[in-house]
Amino acid sequence: MSSTILPVELVQLITEELWASPLSCADRISFMTSSLAVNRTWTSIYMRIFCRDVHIPSVAFALKFLSILRHESPFYDYYTARGSLFSQLCRSVSFQSDHPRTSKMPSPTSCPPASWSSTPEPDLSSESPMGLAIHTVLRFISLTNIAGIYPYTPLPDLDRISIQFLNTPLRDLFIRNKFAGFPSQVTELEIDFVYDLNEEEEEYWQKVVEKEEKYLVGLIPGSLGSVKKLHAVGLTKSILGELVEACSNWEELEVERWWCRLSQKEKGGEDHLELDW
Repeated sequence: MSSTILPVELVQLITEELWASPLSCADRISFMTSSLAVNRTWTSIYMRIFCRDVHIPSVAFALKFLSILRHESPFYDYYTARGSLFSQLCRSVSFQSDHPRTSKMPSPTSCPPASWSSTPEPDLSSESPMGLAIHTVLRFISLTNIAGIYPYTPLPDLDRISIQFLNTPLRDLFIRNKFAGFPSQVTELEIDFVYDLNEEEEEYWQKVVEKEEKYLVGLIPGSLGSVKKLHAVGLTKSILGELVEACSNWEELEVERWWCRLSQKEKGGEDHLELDW
């Protein structure tokens, strides 16, 4: 019996469509793992797509991605031509963290008792592993852009950073991440805190967000000066204000505060933005 072989063009189309889909963390990890186990042709096609738009759906893979960039993974080194595919193709890195509705949700009173920026050292007692992973990866990419520290710049054309959190408190990102070490080549920043909730759960998260409303992150104005397009969903007014000031050269802004069901899209500069919603 002869087996049916899919045309390479069809394999590429299937892989691109799946990779661009809004998969859950579990589904994306499953697809990533499976794509490395079909055959060499499928793996080669997948690697090119992966190198163009990197997705990091777990803390474990964040560590793996760092090892890939440092040429410590022979398998990835082989299929990426010792990282040259990243240099040629990579345009985005996306971080994703899911908190399923069935999981135990954090207490609304478990937030740090003061501002996240009130002390020289952040309160890391409830630090999110993914928050730390994001900080580590971005810091590494940023440092490789500094001449003399690393012998190469693995992602010279990286243009977009995307951070997506599902059913997660804001502190999971902002306790650690002040974005002081942010890749200077990035011009687009997307931060999405979204919630898949029923009516009872929405009331619960309303309390979480209300408690977080009073906290300041400690972002440095102008520290994200390379960002021209900012997309932010689910942030509090105070954090959004800090983020806009950090992205001092923004040209396009898209924001939405989930609990108020408010949205605003602006283009053309800071003078057109009203934060007193």
